[in-house]
Amino acid sequence: MSDVVNLNASPAMPCRPFRPFWFALLLLPVPAGRAADEAAIVALPPFMVEESAKGPPWRYAPSPDFEILSRCNDTTTRRLTEAYYRLHRLLALVLPAHLQVQQTVPKTVIFYDEELRPAASQEIIAQMMRSSRAIQPAPADGLNFGGRGFRTAAPSSRPVTFLPNMRLWDKDAMAIFAIMRNGELNDENMFLTLDYVGYLMKSRTPALPVWYVVGLTGLYPQMKFRGGTIELGPAEWVSDAETRLLKADPKTARPLLPMAAFLRGDSAANNQTHEENLHVWAAQAELFIRWALAGRASPRSEGFFKFIERLSNESLSEKLTQECLGFDYAGLAAQLTAFLPTAVTKEITLRPATPIKLPPLALRDASGGEIARIKGDWERLEINYVRQRYPELAPKYVEQARRTLLRAYDRNERDPRLLAILGLCEVDAGNDAGARDYLEAGAQLGTMRPRALFELARLRFAAFRLAAAGAAEKLNTEQLAQVLTPLFAARQQSPSLPEVYELIADAWSHGEATPTRGHLAVLAEAVSLFPRRSSLVHRAAALFLAHGYTEEATAFIALGQRIAADDGDRARFAELQSRLPVVPADK
Repeated sequence: MSDVVNLNASPAMPCRPFRPFWFALLLLPVPAGRAADEAAIVALPPFMVEESAKGPPWRYAPSPDFEILSRCNDTTTRRLTEAYYRLHRLLALVLPAHLQVQQTVPKTVIFYDEELRPAASQEIIAQMMRSSRAIQPAPADGLNFGGRGFRTAAPSSRPVTFLPNMRLWDKDAMAIFAIMRNGELNDENMFLTLDYVGYLMKSRTPALPVWYVVGLTGLYPQMKFRGGTIELGPAEWVSDAETRLLKADPKTARPLLPMAAFLRGDSAANNQTHEENLHVWAAQAELFIRWALAGRASPRSEGFFKFIERLSNESLSEKLTQECLGFDYAGLAAQLTAFLPTAVTKEITLRPATPIKLPPLALRDASGGEIARIKGDWERLEINYVRQRYPELAPKYVEQARRTLLRAYDRNERDPRLLAILGLCEVDAGNDAGARDYLEAGAQLGTMRPRALFELARLRFAAFRLAAAGAAEKLNTEQLAQVLTPLFAARQQSPSLPEVYELIADAWSHGEATPTRGHLAVLAEAVSLFPRRSSLVHRAAALFLAHGYTEEATAFIALGQRIAADDGDRARFAELQSRLPVVPADK
């Protein structure tokens, strides 16, 4: 369950460069005046050691979408779960589930009662801080430490706080940790943040149309989630000044961008300044979404969302627009132009077709394996967060994650999900040699998550290459199969990982077997999923070219030349271009 938390978020992304737009959870209001004076705080993820068996037990509940591990009372846990479920069902009115990133690994959430916070955690962090001479400040990425942080003394003047809630994610999964005070929940003040909604959109493959992502990003902060409805107030058209003029006289509205250009992402079609055109393009994206959502029961929304889904898999065309929306480009422009005066004066209320009803939540005492797996995976995700900001403290987080995971392993727990996390923990700690044993064991016992399968294939590939006598040595058929098998298993899960496809290409490039066009079709699939990933497009082009499939190679080289980000990329695709056979001119 990806986000029912209190207070303010301080998010992190352990496997990607830090981009503030992508983060946050579901928040409660920040107490006034708390965040502004805490800029010098060393902000650390929750560090929870198990001091004893005293206190309430960990409680567990699964669902198709998420797993809960909670040390709050059942009433608090149920209320948080209800808020999560209700908000996501409302979100589906503007961002349907099939347009969000899909993950085979269930989202996980850990709820922890503030009153149970172990004192030993504070002492450990205090010792860490005393032994660290130079704690560098967190990057100026808009981190906000409002709320009930937990502080310990440090030798410097910079206090330490444990962030009360966080969302962390890996390439294939996401997890939440929230420290709650029982009985202090206000369901109406909970909401899904823009950063989280942005994550759901931008992580989706195939990619959603840019105009939809930009448009919903602009509209979402204007939405009010009230009980079982979403209220969207009147629009602002381009600017406050232009909106006032439009309300006074609809004829004053500047013209829309031509629909074909707008849908392609071309904002330069109005012969205005670049900045003005961008403002109009973004405003038009919001207007288009409003138009699709407006009207009793949102009669246009079904075709609109079908249009978005097909655009993520098909090329834009006027025919596609007509099939989904019932209008050609000119007719659609006329519809939006006519709707504009209504958009700036009328609000929209959205509600699901049927009342939202929470499915039964079967809370029970968690097993030792469940506690270790979920809590240990969270602690593993904390490692990279801390390493990016306070590398001196990362070893203590590695130690804590290992301790939690090995507690179950040493009791002979052999759930392949636990083994996968143990392997990933060792990879993240820089211990590839130790990681492979866990991953191999997990693969023998059952299906593992996508990233674990990728790491297993990567380690096998590296070992085979290292054992080879030289660069000319190729993977034999058996070795190639051992690398490709986990990669193709990962390919069957969600989300799609570009690294999986790149390693498939590398394996074929270093294998003694000759791939057929059918074998390489998986790389065409990869390019359709990640058309702007230059390294992947280059691998696909090179492989198709090396094996004589010039039609595909030519198309991928042309794509690579269009997306090349620098001179190095351009040179690599130019070199492939030079190796294409010369086609004689027609006589």
